[in-house]
Amino acid sequence: MISALLLGLAAAGLSRAVYGRSLRATLYEAKLRRRNAHLRTAAEEEARLTALRGEPEPVCTPPEGVGIAKWGGLRAFTLNEGGDPTVLYLHGGAYINNLNAHQWRFLARLSEGAGCAIVAPDYHLAPFGDCERAYADLTALYLDWRSAHPGRRLLLMGDSAGGGLALGLAQVLAARGEALPERLILLSPWVDVSMDNPAVADLVPVEPLLHLDLMRVHGRWWAGALDVRDPRVSPLYGDMRGLPPVTLYCGTRELLYPDIALCRDRLEAAGVDVALRVGHGLNHDYPLMPIPEAEAAFREIAAMLRQRCNTP
Repeated sequence: MISALLLGLAAAGLSRAVYGRSLRATLYEAKLRRRNAHLRTAAEEEARLTALRGEPEPVCTPPEGVGIAKWGGLRAFTLNEGGDPTVLYLHGGAYINNLNAHQWRFLARLSEGAGCAIVAPDYHLAPFGDCERAYADLTALYLDWRSAHPGRRLLLMGDSAGGGLALGLAQVLAARGEALPERLILLSPWVDVSMDNPAVADLVPVEPLLHLDLMRVHGRWWAGALDVRDPRVSPLYGDMRGLPPVTLYCGTRELLYPDIALCRDRLEAAGVDVALRVGHGLNHDYPLMPIPEAEAAFREIAAMLRQRCNTP
């Protein structure tokens, strides 16, 4: 028993010394790497999405205890509807996958631990939808919810692809002159689907979850008729002026890190109150993962939800 304890302590110390992270985070990265060792090629993914276009759109079934509402004609999943504030949460999944177990668990914990209400739109994913349809649907949902809840606090949050979509939605609302959410909290947001930043390629060897070629395929499908650098597709190129406070989370071992850092710079240049929380040695969407570092991020996010912001 003593030798096992010493071995565990040594492994934890090595993980901290080499990667700057907990042993559990190191072991979880290894699990992600094994799980994603055999992925489709880009050509296989193109063929799969093309074939899916002729199939009925799948319907997402939420876990027990999650409600379903409809705002602006779009279905949305709801948790703790009487909570305050309300978080409009746009889920990630490379614009092709619906909510996964990590996201459901995070939303349930957020609604309970922070006492907030959750509204998670069931927006149409590729190949059945694209970004133009998503913005039309989400803008209608946002305005409908606002009309039905005057004076209620509302924050906008998203992870990965949903984080990019949340930033893009805020830009669209600002351009329309609509009342903006109180704050944006973006977890590993995908802000440039072109993935053309040269620094991205440097992270390919250490990224255990995201696959560069597949992400480019998914980005093109999501763009639809638009260019992948259109601000509605890649909000990194959009107008950041007038946005509410933004908090960004990302890990140093994820492909999106360079573009998220660039997004922070552009938000700062536009005069936006922005903070970037970098998880050193951590992976994509780390605040959703079952690792100790996610606990610190969760506590900070819960505190932000309880803190009222003054928005423009």
